Amino acid sequence: MDKKYKAYTDYLLEVNSHTNLTTITDPSEIELKHFKDSLTVLDYIQEGDKVLDLGAGAGFPGIPLRIEKDIDLTLIDSVNKKVNFMNEVIEILGLSNARAIHTRAEDFAKENREAFDVVVSRAVANMSTLSELCLPFVKVGGLFIALKGPKADEEVKAAANALEILGGEVIKMEELDLDGNERVNVIVKKVRSCKKTYPRGQNLPKRKPL
Repeated sequence: MDKKYKAYTDYLLEVNSHTNLTTITDPSEIELKHFKDSLTVLDYIQEGDKVLDLGAGAGFPGIPLRIEKDIDLTLIDSVNKKVNFMNEVIEILGLSNARAIHTRAEDFAKENREAFDVVVSRAVANMSTLSELCLPFVKVGGLFIALKGPKADEEVKAAANALEILGGEVIKMEELDLDGNERVNVIVKKVRSCKKTYPRGQNLPKRKPL
């Protein structure tokens, strides 16, 4: 394991002993289910891209992507202790052009609409809700990538209306076997702008998906 990943693992386990960040506590499982899983989308990200990780939690997939490529990374989460942890990791690993921000998607969208080349999200919400949270941030022509499990196909079908409203088009469903863990990366291209009313506030993307 690379030195940066080792330092990340050590600090994750140290903080996780008193703050709930992950249920995965075996270092080899962290390597597989957090780091390797995060890096399955690396090929869709170019050096210099502006990347947003929405609902980043303990920094996955954003921070591993930043370790591997020189991107401009913003991570957002609504839980302050997770944001603090991510900023500490960024500092420990000496990562430039990376920051974690404590905010909600609907607030962050006011100043950052269509500001990112790529938006990634893992283990945050179903595809309908996630599309509304993520697509408003993507530049037209850019990508929204949802890292999903085996039920991705059902989720994408259920999200057809949301994707249509938000200007997203699924261009690829990449199925992966990660040492017996079935993973699906849903690659969505932003083909046109969406209304400024999205994402809606008051938890509506979750309570009343499009």
